[in-house]
Amino acid sequence: MGRLMANRRAALEGLALILDAEAPEELFAGPEDDAAYLYDLLTDVARGRRSSHYWEICRTARGRHVTPEHVIDRALVLIATIEERRRADLYRILGVPALASAETIRQRWLEVAKQHHPDVGGDGARFRRAKEAYEILRDPARRAEYERCWLRALGPFERVAARDDTPELQGSVATRRHDGTPDAPPDLATPPPVSVGPLATVRLGPLVARLELMLAPLAAAELDAIRADVARSIHALEATRDELATLAAVKHALGA
Repeated sequence: MGRLMANRRAALEGLALILDAEAPEELFAGPEDDAAYLYDLLTDVARGRRSSHYWEICRTARGRHVTPEHVIDRALVLIATIEERRRADLYRILGVPALASAETIRQRWLEVAKQHHPDVGGDGARFRRAKEAYEILRDPARRAEYERCWLRALGPFERVAARDDTPELQGSVATRRHDGTPDAPPDLATPPPVSVGPLATVRLGPLVARLELMLAPLAAAELDAIRADVARSIHALEATRDELATLAAVKHALGA
């Protein structure tokens, strides 16, 4: 009984955080165990009445003077935001691990061009998306700017949200050692650890130079571009929230 009550208290506290979070990264900035628990809770709450925490959802809703559907919709909005950001992730679009080395990115692009170019019967739209991602990731300055945004917008939940979906462009990347022997292809489903919290680990090595560039002071133009991106993201999130609120109202009316 004591363990059950402890689990219920943890779920109630987690639900309060979900309702109060303005953006999903706020949930996953703490210790890794807490972040992992909150991600599991978030995905479970999104199951609605089938959630194993539906009792806690109803209790939280009563305490906040809202409906259980409001709590569930909030979880759905946060998950939709996470998935939308991941779909727009340049590393995922190109099909390489997050923060992959420049050589890995170059080798992957050669593979993509060979397999997916329209001239060889590939998907033109998918090829163009991969080409746009590569053009940014190949340029040190543009990549440094993107990685600064990536660490804030994707890094916090990349360590808890398993990349169990297949990258858009399937295939492996083979790099070579100095002696010419090919390395084993990297696991494209699992990103390398990224420094996003006090308990997260960092894989340095070849990333040191890029990280130094990423931490350099931002120019005014870069700040303006980042502010514009954030404003667009907030507008998109608010639009999604309004759509979900409308759907919830229609569902409630139909149920009545």
